[in-house]
Amino acid sequence: MMKRQRLSDEQNAEEQKSSRIRGFVYAMLLAFAVITLLTACGLADDDKAGAEHQHGSETWQTTASYDEMPAFLSDYTPHTSELYQAVHDHADIMSGITCYCGCAEGVEVENPHDSLLRCYVAEHPADEGSVTWTNHSTSCGICKKEMEEVIALSKQGKTNAEIRAAIDDLYKPNKSID
Repeated sequence: MMKRQRLSDEQNAEEQKSSRIRGFVYAMLLAFAVITLLTACGLADDDKAGAEHQHGSETWQTTASYDEMPAFLSDYTPHTSELYQAVHDHADIMSGITCYCGCAEGVEVENPHDSLLRCYVAEHPADEGSVTWTNHSTSCGICKKEMEEVIALSKQGKTNAEIRAAIDDLYKPNKSID
């Protein structure tokens, strides 16, 4: 029969210390797991309406409609917000106008823009619905100037073809070399 050996005070203290260390390590692992889970849940919400997210060099934000402006506009002048507010009323003409800032060739952005509208709106519905705005034109003087021209010419009663021609005349680079 084996006799139980009594632990010395020193061995007992060492055992308690080892037990505390194991408890601390388990608590740290649990805290890490909880933080990871909470972070993952938070990131899952980024795809919801209103969340800003990066697409290359552009910030995109989805709102419920054209009536709701993206939050990133709060970092810019009221004039910039006014231009964005005018997008819905001018979307039809903007979709047929070339932007001359370089974004159509992919110079200013990773994915070339197909029109001036794309400089303001990354994704838009065919009908009323959510709109994904882009901040591209917030800091692009050419996009803003073209939009100002669209608005001014529309107020003068110009047709879409006349507005398109005027924008081309003002901004299209001259290809002839003297």
